[in-house]
Amino acid sequence: MSEQGLAQRPGPNDLLLDSELKSGLRAPGGRAHRIPKIRGRAQEVAAMTTWRRWQDWVVVALGVILFVTPFVFGQATQNVAAYTAYVLGTLIALAGILNAAMKRAGGLDIIPGVLAVILFVSPWAFGFTAVTALAWSAWIIGILVVLAVGSLLTMQTRRAMAS
Repeated sequence: MSEQGLAQRPGPNDLLLDSELKSGLRAPGGRAHRIPKIRGRAQEVAAMTTWRRWQDWVVVALGVILFVTPFVFGQATQNVAAYTAYVLGTLIALAGILNAAMKRAGGLDIIPGVLAVILFVSPWAFGFTAVTALAWSAWIIGILVVLAVGSLLTMQTRRAMAS
């Protein structure tokens, strides 16, 4: 073959170059030329899917911390206070795992928040304010769980507004 015959024959790359010059056209094979890039707040919202929301894992960790608190402070003999920490710690951790398993943040996200409010009120309701280590851990962990759930609900409303 001559050089002239090779130069005139269009190759597969020539088709790509022609379609790249015209905006809105697709390349052969149906591939789009531009892949949208996600930046900023939209990237954070897009990353929040199943098993990836940091708020759910914070809730799980706080539930586990609440469960082990009576052992750490040596207050496992205080029946009412310790049982409250065990039961609510387990329920908060399970609610966090349930929310982490959900593809979209939905109505179940409020469950850890409700449990956190019950946890916050529990030292007065069950009468263990004198057990200061467990009372303070209940108050602090209750506030932190509410903040984590509130952050998740805030991100959910931002996602709804973005779409």
